[in-house]
Amino acid sequence: MTISPTTIVLIISSSFNADGQRAYSTRGKLFDGKVDGRRIVKRSAMPFCDAARALLEEGIDPDTVFVMRHHNSPADALRSSVGVAAALTVADADGGKPVFRTWKPFDAYQTGAVASPMRQNESPATLAPSDGALSDLPPRVLADLSAVQTVDAEEALLLAIEGQAPLSQV
Repeated sequence: MTISPTTIVLIISSSFNADGQRAYSTRGKLFDGKVDGRRIVKRSAMPFCDAARALLEEGIDPDTVFVMRHHNSPADALRSSVGVAAALTVADADGGKPVFRTWKPFDAYQTGAVASPMRQNESPATLAPSDGALSDLPPRVLADLSAVQTVDAEEALLLAIEGQAPLSQV
């Protein structure tokens, strides 16, 4: 079911930490956002875009007019359709000027690749093949597998499967 009100108004206000101080992230000041008194976003550096994505998930028509206002202000700070706002994110251009960019579910432009968390004092866990798992590998891989050190076996196996290098060269 698609809900299509005439205009949706997002009211934003500053987010506060437990000690009563305004909340900030590495991306800037954080905001909470409400629509008709119902919280849509909490602690967001880009509440307009994040709220639009939340509204789309709720089934709001992408063509619905979407407006953002600051708490206690009658003036529209931003205006768009829900669908257009949901497709955007805010990024810093050269010189730190905020600009709109196309949003991706994992915005590599903003965050970059992140390694999986692990303890720094231990080796990463790996999955051991179950009995008979190696018998499913191509003969070429099996022949070269014995020449690979245990530490590099997983990486070498992946490279060989992807056809980037024979195991004996890794």
